[in-house]
Amino acid sequence: MESLKELCDLIAQNPAQFSEKLAWICGRCPPAESLLVGSPRVSRSQLHAILAVARFLSKCPNADHETPKSFLLAFYRSVPSSFNLNFWPQAFSLEAISLFFNDFLNYISIAAEQSADFANDVAGFTGEIVIKTITNGDSSVSRVFLNALCSSFPPILPSDANKLISILLDRFEIAVPSSPREVISMTPDVASAQSSPLSVNHYQSPGVEVSIVSAESSSSAASKDDASSSKEIVVNGGGSIAWKSNGDLISASLGLHDGEGGGGGGTAIYKKVVTLFEEEPVESLEKQEIIIKLIGHVFSKVAVDPQLVEQVRGIAKDQLRLMIAFLKIRKRDWSEQGQLLKVRINKKLSVYHAAARLQIKTLASLDTEGKSSKRLLHGALALLIEAAEACLLSVWRKLRACEDLFGSLLSGISQAALIRGGQLLRVLLIRFKPLVLAACAQADTWASSQGSMFESVLKTCCEVIEFGWTKDRSPMDTFIMGLATSIRERNDYEEEDGKEKQPAPPVQLNVIRLLAELNVAIKKPEVVDMILPLFIESLEEGDASTPGLLRLRLLDAVSRMASLGFEKSYREAVVLMTRSYLAKLSSVGSAESRTQVAEATTERVETLPAGFLLIARGITCNKLRSDYRHRLLSLCSDVGLAAESKSGRSGADFLGPLLPAVAKICSDFSPSIDVEPSLLKLFRNLWFYIALFGLAPPIQNTKATKKSVSTTLNSIGSMSTIALQAVGGPYMWNSLWSSAVQRISQGTPPLVVSSVKWLEDELELNALHNPGSRRGSGNEKAAVSQRTALSAALGGRVEVSAMSTISGVKATYLLAVAFLEIIRFISNGGILNGDPSSTASQSAFSCVFEYLRSPDLMPAVSQCLTAIVHRAFETSIMWLEDRASETGQEAEVRESTLSIHACFLIKNLSQRDEHVRDLSVSLLTQLRDRFPQILWNPSCLDSLLLSMHNDPPSAVVSDPAYVANVRSLYQKIVREWIVVSLSHAPCTSQGLLQENLYKANTWKRMQPTADVVSLLSEIRIGTGKNDCWIGTKTANIPAVMAAAAAASGGNLKLTDAFNLEVLGTGMVSATAKCNHAGEIAGMRRLYESIGGFTQTTGGLNLDLQALRSSAQSPQSKNESFNEILLSKFVKVLQKFVNTAEKGDNVDKSSFRETCSQATALLLSNLDSDSKSNTESFSQLLRLLCWCPAYITTPDAVETGVYIWTWLVSAAPQLGSLVLAELVDAWLWTIDTKRGLFASDIRCSGPSAKLRPHLAPGEPEPQPEKDSVEQIMAHRLWLGFFIDRFEVVRHDSVEQLLLLGRMLQGTTKLPWNFSRHPAATGTFFTLMLFGLKFCSCQTQGNLQNFKAGLQLLEDRIYRAKSKKSFKNSIQRAISTCKSSDHNIELLDPKDRYHPVWGQMENYVVGREKRRQLLMMLCQHEADRLEVWAQPIGPKENTSRLKVSSEKWIEFARTAFAVDPRIALSLAARYPANSSLKTEITQLVQSHILEIRSIPEALPYFVTPKAVDENSTLLQQLPHWAACSITQALEFLTPAYKGHPRVMAYVLRVLESYPPERVTFFMPQLVQALRYDEGRLVEGYLLRAAQRSDIFAHILIWHLQGETCVPEMGKDAVSATNSSFQALLPVVRQRIIDGFNPKALELFQREFDFFDQVTSISGVLFPIPKEERRAGIRRELEKIQIRGDDLYLPTAPSKLVRGIQLDSGIPLQSAAKVPIMITFNVEDRDGDCKDVKSQACIFKVHDMLQTDDCLTVENYLSREMKLL
Repeated sequence: MESLKELCDLIAQNPAQFSEKLAWICGRCPPAESLLVGSPRVSRSQLHAILAVARFLSKCPNADHETPKSFLLAFYRSVPSSFNLNFWPQAFSLEAISLFFNDFLNYISIAAEQSADFANDVAGFTGEIVIKTITNGDSSVSRVFLNALCSSFPPILPSDANKLISILLDRFEIAVPSSPREVISMTPDVASAQSSPLSVNHYQSPGVEVSIVSAESSSSAASKDDASSSKEIVVNGGGSIAWKSNGDLISASLGLHDGEGGGGGGTAIYKKVVTLFEEEPVESLEKQEIIIKLIGHVFSKVAVDPQLVEQVRGIAKDQLRLMIAFLKIRKRDWSEQGQLLKVRINKKLSVYHAAARLQIKTLASLDTEGKSSKRLLHGALALLIEAAEACLLSVWRKLRACEDLFGSLLSGISQAALIRGGQLLRVLLIRFKPLVLAACAQADTWASSQGSMFESVLKTCCEVIEFGWTKDRSPMDTFIMGLATSIRERNDYEEEDGKEKQPAPPVQLNVIRLLAELNVAIKKPEVVDMILPLFIESLEEGDASTPGLLRLRLLDAVSRMASLGFEKSYREAVVLMTRSYLAKLSSVGSAESRTQVAEATTERVETLPAGFLLIARGITCNKLRSDYRHRLLSLCSDVGLAAESKSGRSGADFLGPLLPAVAKICSDFSPSIDVEPSLLKLFRNLWFYIALFGLAPPIQNTKATKKSVSTTLNSIGSMSTIALQAVGGPYMWNSLWSSAVQRISQGTPPLVVSSVKWLEDELELNALHNPGSRRGSGNEKAAVSQRTALSAALGGRVEVSAMSTISGVKATYLLAVAFLEIIRFISNGGILNGDPSSTASQSAFSCVFEYLRSPDLMPAVSQCLTAIVHRAFETSIMWLEDRASETGQEAEVRESTLSIHACFLIKNLSQRDEHVRDLSVSLLTQLRDRFPQILWNPSCLDSLLLSMHNDPPSAVVSDPAYVANVRSLYQKIVREWIVVSLSHAPCTSQGLLQENLYKANTWKRMQPTADVVSLLSEIRIGTGKNDCWIGTKTANIPAVMAAAAAASGGNLKLTDAFNLEVLGTGMVSATAKCNHAGEIAGMRRLYESIGGFTQTTGGLNLDLQALRSSAQSPQSKNESFNEILLSKFVKVLQKFVNTAEKGDNVDKSSFRETCSQATALLLSNLDSDSKSNTESFSQLLRLLCWCPAYITTPDAVETGVYIWTWLVSAAPQLGSLVLAELVDAWLWTIDTKRGLFASDIRCSGPSAKLRPHLAPGEPEPQPEKDSVEQIMAHRLWLGFFIDRFEVVRHDSVEQLLLLGRMLQGTTKLPWNFSRHPAATGTFFTLMLFGLKFCSCQTQGNLQNFKAGLQLLEDRIYRAKSKKSFKNSIQRAISTCKSSDHNIELLDPKDRYHPVWGQMENYVVGREKRRQLLMMLCQHEADRLEVWAQPIGPKENTSRLKVSSEKWIEFARTAFAVDPRIALSLAARYPANSSLKTEITQLVQSHILEIRSIPEALPYFVTPKAVDENSTLLQQLPHWAACSITQALEFLTPAYKGHPRVMAYVLRVLESYPPERVTFFMPQLVQALRYDEGRLVEGYLLRAAQRSDIFAHILIWHLQGETCVPEMGKDAVSATNSSFQALLPVVRQRIIDGFNPKALELFQREFDFFDQVTSISGVLFPIPKEERRAGIRRELEKIQIRGDDLYLPTAPSKLVRGIQLDSGIPLQSAAKVPIMITFNVEDRDGDCKDVKSQACIFKVHDMLQTDDCLTVENYLSREMKLL
């Protein structure tokens, strides 16, 4: 069902597109005709389909599909049929039926609400269905359906609604009294007990009459005199409330308040009422609830007949009156207890809840202008209030059902008050106030959450006040003031002397909370001004002036009202709270502090700080926030100064709780703007005390420990201990304070109070200490402790002895600066508060360097400030490195932070102070070396290039020496920056440079200055020696260099040597890009100006209608223009792909032009907010990435590299998308075996021509596309991948994982690679790329992917070595040498390799594998050098010198990696005896582990092993099948026909199809010479029975081996005689084994070619000049019998005819060979494709001799070609 839901949601999003899916779902629904006839039955799948259709219509009700509606309505009509259990599937429970009906009706109701037509259709059936449901009372399914209707009631017609309500009222005989006395007549004798599911039995006693009459009388009185029903609250000492209400009258009349032992009629009536409620069955209560709910739903859907409305209103009223009496019953008076009683109470409350909601709905139908309606409203309002009072005072008030009932009653009270324009507000408020006070008086509501009833009261108060505020404000003021003054009423106990003071009653506490939340909810300054003075007065003079719960609650309420941001109340509250907080300092250390109550500490630690924080969060006005910031900072300064002289840790205890509020109020403060000196001094004072009290988090590399908040003021040790622990940790205070200090640092400006001698004047700093303080300037011990802490904070860069000239207060100040500037980088990497779009720098380095700009600094101070800069820089580096493995949004934040810091340091190079410039250069260089990704960050490069030729600041423009120094410095940095970036990633670097030049053209900026031109013109890249950089760089890789030439956009021939000028080529390409962008912009402007085009089959036409009308919005015009161009480019690119797939050439210039224009269009829409063309732009981006892969030519991929570089340079956010598409395209070329991955033999170049003579298999046709071109295309592509790897390896885990996916897929199967010699260079470049990628496992961002990197490394080591260009191999060797130098020993838990398992020493094993790979690469380089220059200098012939011990180590290492590599190693060096001996030992010692490797057979299946009958031969039955060539070797005499060996050989031969073995038929026939056990003969006979072709070829070979000794020759040997005797026997056995069909084919095949062969004998006596005519005569006699004859030399060619004129006699000394051409067709090919095939026939000659001569001549010719 879940899958159907998901499918429906998908269909609802686009019904037109998925119409077939919708039809399929409808087809699974039960047919309409089957549901309405007979006794239908449905299946589970049909029910699921119905629900799916209903869900679809609920989400898409107006869809143009009538079929779903028809199926749904048909099933809806059949609901009465479902009351029979046979309707449902087997084992379908009632619970499942209930769930089905709930979902079904819910979907129908939602769909009907959204579609009027569908609602009308449903309404036509609802009434009939519900009435039938009520009639069918015996079914349990009908009750389930009725319960579902109570939750979701579909639309119903008004006529059916009146009828339904009448049935509910009449059929079930619910008495509808016209006067209250008729209720008495409803006795059990009169009530009817119907069998309907809604039949209700009413049990009432005549004794109830008194209560009903009393209630009615009370209500009538209330309607005449509003004050008569008001309640009176008398708050006694214990908080109890004396209560008088209409509910009390009912209770009194029923005797509910009589004592248990009281006599009289009241007690009897009370017991009778209890008995009445107890005897009512729970099932009857459920039916009552359903009745009332159904009536209520009908009232909500349509207008009902007024007479019925009155009857229903009477029922609801009576239910509410009974509810009042019910809730007065005491719990102990029920005979039932426990769970049974709870079920009855909950069910009864549910009935009353439904009745209350019904009563509220009937109020909406009252005539708002009639007099009778006013009387009814008065009565209803009084009744609702009395019912609410009963809920509030009931013993069941904590039940969820009672809380819900109370909430509904209050909602009805609110609605009743709002009817008639608020005329009843005064009456309501008079009666509502006691109810509010009663709710607040509940003792159990004093908690952090007051409960549902309190929330309902609050919500109702807000609704009434909001409505009445504009209607009639006077009663609102009276109501609010009445509540507010209630908190000031004195208790009786306070007037008596000598009595202990009692705690504040709950009513006062909760009224305070109510008023506070009321103010927050309605947010009216008038209400705040009305209440706040009373609260403040109570706090200052009243009961709340001393610590206690009342004071805490008032302070909380005051802060809540102040947080609303009304200026007057805000100022009064803040002054009060500030004064209260400072007053707490006066008692520190006094005798009173030892005896103070707990509330006093709570006020200081929790209430007041929470209030300050609440105000900081709430106020939004900039003016008030600025004022509050100043006040809070002033308070912190005053608190710090007052607490500084106190003993112990009181300073931190008082200042710490204020820090969260300070952090919040400073969260929007930008420290980069100009700050007033007074505010700056306050910031300085705050941080001074933070450092002094040790409140800052530790800034050394230790983990801070969390500590609960301090509430005591005891001493914890000396100040030196506190200072050092504050620097190094662990943190001593509340962790919330530490977090607050970090947030404060982001909004704190540099603590530079003045620009002249800001540190020399100690007066202000000394003023931060109290006179006589033991921490003042006169205390040398305190000064030494501060200097020690400062030295520790600076990381030991400045010794304590070097600070002797720094006073204690200066040391504290510098410690504060160190804390501030270092914490900025700890908290969020050093990004300041402020608008990101502002011109001010967001880097915290702007604050750090601000201190160094001050003139005439003392040497010690300057040294400390410089150390602070270095510590801040180190912290930023640590912050960035800790987040190296982050992805997604976190990675973007990290890279943005890095870019901001780098840009600031670049701009800071122009500072006038030489020390600052040198420091900036040093930090920028370190940042670039640690995070090379900034080399390719567009913002950094833009900042660098712009800063180089920008004019210096006007203030110093007159200083030519300064200007020259700055320009020279920028030139040096820019050149170094560009050279380093080009040496690592030349493609991306050129793309970014072109983007800068492109922007200059776009912005119509002047040409680059002479400085830029001179720098860039000197930089060249090319295939020759590069003078710009030295050493092995990525740009030196030939593939990368070729990709760089392609990315430059220059028209270069990449197969030749080139020398590329960066500036010249870049300007040409930038101009071309600008032109393409201009073309797109020009077409867009033209399109918008003329009104658009219409697309036709013939092209584009002017849209004259759109031209006449200007209604089309610019956005729609832009989208339409995009659609046209997108469609055009997609079609053109697809056309290029189709052209390439057909084998035609793609025009390079046209392809580049189209791709460039498409890229310009794509980039021009990046900033568009429209999402309508997202899919089309995604398709265009995909085509731009995939088209070069489809075409797979160097020209296409060259264009692709140019386009891809343009995309990732102009829009770095597209980097992951572009790379993902390219990786998919690369993997697609693997699956389609293109280029580097064309692993077929026919694509292996010259070696493919050696088949079938030197390699098994039939010769294959040459590939349609040039393999070398595709390999060169892959080479370019791979160069771009390596370039991108260098760019993203440090900053984008997503793109690194994409490249890892590409490498994993590439090296998954080593035999996927092409064997073409031209592929070896690209192959080794790929291996080099893999090794570079594996070296990333030491980086922090790939620590979580070590296992994947080890797997990739293993695959690279396992890959088969290929031929390569020498320099590629040498570079791979260099990479191997340098890749492992910095690898540390792994932990024991990391020594488990995913392939090799547990390793004792991972690093040593890795080094051995690296040396093996280096040796193989070096050997291949030497071999290729000799192969390329066979007559070259003698000294270069051999450079590989390996000792025998080293060969043994290589063998063991290779065997440990993969035994196949060790076996290949032995095959590579066949003459190395040490290597062969070691591998033989390894194979024999691990023989059980390598059974799957057939190449290991020669190392234990040897003639010696056969002679000794070695136990190793017992493994042969379990060994994997080898090649036929290797198996035939075991048939030689040296192996003596050993039974185990022969069994293995026969198993191998049997595993191959007989047709594949025919190539080795001569060897098999010769094996018959030594077939003593006749095993080979048996195999030949079995194979001949399996394949007719095998049998025929075997017979031909047997006939060829049969010969008669020629005259004059020596007699044949005995062995040969037995062999010759065996041949006809075997031939005859084969023929005897033919079935009739095979025998008939054999006879036709052999007879036909015997006739052709016999022509050679007929021609022998004929003269040479007549032999050709003789051939024709003989050929005319031959007939082709059947269509299954084939050529013996080519069984796949079926003979279709003989070319009679094709017979040619050939020269021969003794015989007359002839060549005849046949018309043939492929056995599995097209029968119409008839080809010519010539064959030579010769009678009575030695065919073996001719075959050997043919092979010898062929090999000679091929060697000459090679």
